[in-house]
Amino acid sequence: MLVIGNFGLSHDQQQSQMALWAIMAAPLLMSNDLRDICPRSKELLQNRMIIAINQDPLGRQGLRTVQVMGCDVWERPLFGNRLAIAIMYKEELGGPRRFPISAVPGWKFCTPQCNVTQILPQYKELGVQSHQKELVLSVNPTGTTLLTVTPLSEDLKKRHWNSMLAQKQHIVL
Repeated sequence: MLVIGNFGLSHDQQQSQMALWAIMAAPLLMSNDLRDICPRSKELLQNRMIIAINQDPLGRQGLRTVQVMGCDVWERPLFGNRLAIAIMYKEELGGPRRFPISAVPGWKFCTPQCNVTQILPQYKELGVQSHQKELVLSVNPTGTTLLTVTPLSEDLKKRHWNSMLAQKQHIVL
């Protein structure tokens, strides 16, 4: 159940909750009064790009693929050989964490190139990237950076998810 819009969560924490909801392909259950929700929280709950990840027609749930540099990395296969990536920085204190995208297991399959879109914490077209290029993201404490990756090579996702599923016996949550 999402508590976005209720008192007690920072905006970064609300974004983290929404990103994980999308990656997990979970049903949307809210515990707030929609008549009395702040505009910023309402905008987050109605974000069409996040909802599109959650309701992707492929219907596969995402997995936590690695824990590195104080971050949990979640990846979800999407229809059309695309990939959704959520990088959640779990620390509560300090400043933003610089996180190299090369630490994401699925990034190595971005060959030769991928188009990358950052959805959270703010929408930004990161453009065409290569696995050889060092893309560094900023992730706020208790915040999440949510990305979609579209391969410019058709078999990117198939290779990544087939190799990942072959290595994992079960999902660790």
